[in-house]
Amino acid sequence: MIWIVILAVLGLILGVALFTPGGIRLQYDRGEIKAWARFGPMRFSLYPRPEKPEEKILNKAEEQQKAPKKKAEQGKKLRVNGDQILYSLETLPPILGRALRRVGRRLRIAPLKVHLLVAGTDPADTAQLYGRLEAALAAGLPRLHQLVKIREQDIQLFLDFQETAMDCIADVGVSLRLWDVLAVVLCAGGSLLKWFMGFRKLADRPPENTEKPPKSGENKQGPAGAGAA
Repeated sequence: MIWIVILAVLGLILGVALFTPGGIRLQYDRGEIKAWARFGPMRFSLYPRPEKPEEKILNKAEEQQKAPKKKAEQGKKLRVNGDQILYSLETLPPILGRALRRVGRRLRIAPLKVHLLVAGTDPADTAQLYGRLEAALAAGLPRLHQLVKIREQDIQLFLDFQETAMDCIADVGVSLRLWDVLAVVLCAGGSLLKWFMGFRKLADRPPENTEKPPKSGENKQGPAGAGAA
């Protein structure tokens, strides 16, 4: 009898968890990412992760030792290039279409704010990318509104031939139930992982340091002793 009660309680808890609404909020501002999740009344920070208590009580000497490392990490910004965007335009629509048809109108997007600066080293390629993005938005947004509920939409593209790197400001929130999340993962999880791996391969690599260290006995003025009479 006790096992039946335990199983009934566990089933009730699982049912409530599966059908409790939750959501994810993602903010991207010029290379900086913030993300958090909400499940019922609870909220969790996903990125950046909150500092641990022991990290908050580091002494001054340890903080000074870690300062150069932290400064180098801050200099590494997440950048999206034109190849990644074109790759996503070709591969993501059918994947997301299959997933959104499973969850239907139960998925809500609020807000949907994306301000994208389209730039590049080649003006012709930049203009072509801008045109393809405009066409994709014109064709895809009406279809997206048919599949999901969207509020607070603000999508803008800016073309700039002076800049050489693309930039973006985004604030996107997605709300749905855990049961619907499982349906999306089962339907398109493998395809989304394959897209993400290809997306990472197209990322710009940082330039290699080609400067050679000076040879022993040499300085900026030349070999040691060159200026001696």
